Amino acid sequence: MYTTFTAVSPAQAGRRSGTNTPKKRGSLNEQDPNPTTALPSGATKPKRSQVARAEIEKLKGRVKDLEEELRTRNEAALISTSSSSSATSPTTRLDPMEEHRGNQRLWEGVWTKGSQAHQTQFSGPSSSAFFLARLSSHIGLTLQLPELDNHIQPHVASNVFASPTSSCRYDSEEYTMASESYPVCESLSKGQEEYFLGLFWQSYYCTTPIIDEAEFTEYYESLWRTSSGATRKPSPLVDIVLALCMQYGMAFVPRNNATQAFKADIDSDDSTIAGRDFYRRCQMLLSSRLEAPSVMTLQCHIFSAIYLRDASYLNMAHNTLAMAIRTAHTIGLHLESPDFFPRAQKETRRRLWWMVFVLESKACMALGRPWSAQMSEVNCLLPTDDREIAQLAGPSFASPTEDVTWLSYHVNCIKLVLAARTVQTAFGSKCAQVLSAGNEKCFYSNPKNLEILAGFLSQSLQCMRTWVQNVPEALKTKRRAGGEPFSTDRSPLELDLVAPIWLQRQRLLLELLYHNLIMNLYRPFICFTKSRGSSTPLADGNSISCLNHAIASTNIILQILKETDILNGWHEAYQFQWNATLSMVGFIFAKPICHSTPTARKTIDSAIAVFDIFRHNFAVAASATHVTRDLAAKADSFVDRFRTGSTPSEQAPKIPLSTPNDLSSNNVSIASIENFPHMDLDDPNFWNPTLLSGTMGAGFPVDSFSGFEWSFSDGNSINPETWSQLIAE
Repeated sequence: MYTTFTAVSPAQAGRRSGTNTPKKRGSLNEQDPNPTTALPSGATKPKRSQVARAEIEKLKGRVKDLEEELRTRNEAALISTSSSSSATSPTTRLDPMEEHRGNQRLWEGVWTKGSQAHQTQFSGPSSSAFFLARLSSHIGLTLQLPELDNHIQPHVASNVFASPTSSCRYDSEEYTMASESYPVCESLSKGQEEYFLGLFWQSYYCTTPIIDEAEFTEYYESLWRTSSGATRKPSPLVDIVLALCMQYGMAFVPRNNATQAFKADIDSDDSTIAGRDFYRRCQMLLSSRLEAPSVMTLQCHIFSAIYLRDASYLNMAHNTLAMAIRTAHTIGLHLESPDFFPRAQKETRRRLWWMVFVLESKACMALGRPWSAQMSEVNCLLPTDDREIAQLAGPSFASPTEDVTWLSYHVNCIKLVLAARTVQTAFGSKCAQVLSAGNEKCFYSNPKNLEILAGFLSQSLQCMRTWVQNVPEALKTKRRAGGEPFSTDRSPLELDLVAPIWLQRQRLLLELLYHNLIMNLYRPFICFTKSRGSSTPLADGNSISCLNHAIASTNIILQILKETDILNGWHEAYQFQWNATLSMVGFIFAKPICHSTPTARKTIDSAIAVFDIFRHNFAVAASATHVTRDLAAKADSFVDRFRTGSTPSEQAPKIPLSTPNDLSSNNVSIASIENFPHMDLDDPNFWNPTLLSGTMGAGFPVDSFSGFEWSFSDGNSINPETWSQLIAE
């Protein structure tokens, strides 16, 4: 029934472009990755690690193939144009935009207003901001709510302070009238610093293995030995590690009192921006090292990006990762190290490159923005996780099992992100192909295209299913009652409390990352429009799959927070939960009458329970509690109207559009119903963010007016059995 998705191999890509692609010396692509292949007599069966490495090399090759395929198509088109237009001058034949795919019809994103009301920023279709804009638009239209009643973003530090180092609020006179003078970094005693550094080895070090424990300890001690005063010598690496540990550690400290714990106000004492003095000094020290970067420079950029991400400064984190990618290119980490490097140093360089690759890929997928690191330019091998290397990098982490070490989590994260990026790249390319063929801005108004893309995504996700099958058993959290790890069967966890904390945390974070990535890939198929007479079973199935992964994430996080302390203070766990909550709320508004809707509504209450636990440690969770409760109430009202058979217009009065001065600076505004007759959705100027910001206060997504049911003249439905034929068209 289905057509299997296959990627072009490097050799095929070379033949298509008229060139031969040489095989890389020592490439694992030369090996047979299939462990079931018949072996010659006396041959040794490949080890599991060899098979897994071969599989990931195939994934890396697939990403490169997809990137090369785009270039190959352009070259073929250019050659065809040249042969048919030989009499035309070269300048008229050459189209630089077409050569670089600049003329293709992309799936448009959304322009929203940032923390400062006069600025707009772009988020692509894979981002939470894009989905939030679609959801916000739908809620405003279906419930006919005023803009100020549509606050569906938690209050975060980046909405209050211009940067984590700023002590001036956006709305303060100091911010608008004067430039800020930064105070000297607060000094800590050696004992205080060692306390915070102790948190590092049991937390970020196990998930971000980019420094050597012994080397760092010796380096840190040398800063105190060579210091002439009561404080150590400044170091950008030590400063940013301390900043990260203070941000993590201060989340353990309960907020001032019981009343404060319920407040969502962000102030300068919030744990998300704890350690900002050390972050600031790190950036000042780095500024003199940018022209001649070193491995330490890259380490600082990576830790800085994590600090900014957890502090809610996502754009700053993304920009820092771009600097990290360029720094890695400058010192040649994207290439395999020369043979004269010692093995331990080679492995450190590999872990550094793939760490920044993973962080940058995750950020690009989360924000819906282009990649900075192109796989076609990379030949750095994956790091190894054998016991020898693990002992050299972290002698304090003895693994209780034979099949994994403390470095295995990092290797499997790389493979997971590579698989997700492969799917994202393939899906984006297919979207561009489908939209270009129909000269459309989005696929929500065309059920046929919706089914084509839904089927394509389902088949493309096979590489992520393969990844699940290859995860070592020791990196899986077992389930009760025969449940399966990395599944959506909703079985409770069977916690292994005997295992080291670092291993328990790695297991949980790996599974949560998997659910988050695959949920984001499915989420575009939560559709708020429904064409009359159309049938979209594949898209509907994808939306339910999205919901199931959101429910799985919520159930895992809630059980862990109730039964253990493993995720306490872990900011990324909160981010996973908020992202899952958006998916569940969106599903209810998209499918108010569905067999999965009651479960989604029940799990939203579980999400509120998660935020209730997190709110004792950072204010953004308290804000998320209020926002989620409000969204749940709106969802209940929306579902009740469907059950009673009444329409929104019968129960809610129309409310005029608020003036631009009334708009919240961090929310997408909703146009009033009265404005719709005067808007031409087919007018390209309608999608101009400048015009939108002047008339409605913010940009809108491509399916902003999703509260209407647009009818189609043919009224045909799509047969799920024929989607493979549709793809071929």
